[in-house]
Amino acid sequence: MLLELSEVEGRELKQALDTALRELLDEIARTDQRAYRDMLRERHDRLEQLNRRLEMSLEGNPVYA
Repeated sequence: MLLELSEVEGRELKQALDTALRELLDEIARTDQRAYRDMLRERHDRLEQLNRRLEMSLEGNPVYA
């Protein structure tokens, strides 16, 4: 999948991802159920990887998935 974003859209998406990542960390810290915590960690890892790729793209570096 290929998605083109303007610089403004990319920065807003990055801000939304940063917020979601912080909220996921809080939820991971609060949950006691191992399976749910593992699922949250996997989601956090995927979003964190996406966030890094987006940041590299915003800095002008080519990003290939």
